[in-house]
Amino acid sequence: MLVIEQFHENPDTQSDYVRCPACKKGRLCDKPAGDKAAVAIKVTVPVKKNSRIILKCPKCSQKFLIYLSKDEKIN
Repeated sequence: MLVIEQFHENPDTQSDYVRCPACKKGRLCDKPAGDKAAVAIKVTVPVKKNSRIILKCPKCSQKFLIYLSKDEKIN
């Protein structure tokens, strides 16, 4: 299951962002500073089809799926 929760920023919250793996310029989404986000163009990990979100790069218009995995390494 993918859970989406509203995030209220406060002055103590630090964040950075995930760059587009295709053009390396676009900002796909933000994430809390220190959290890891694996970005890969080709993934062969089986994914449940009901827990995916499509992100579109604002710079190059490429589309990517975002989903939750079980902390497995993606090669």
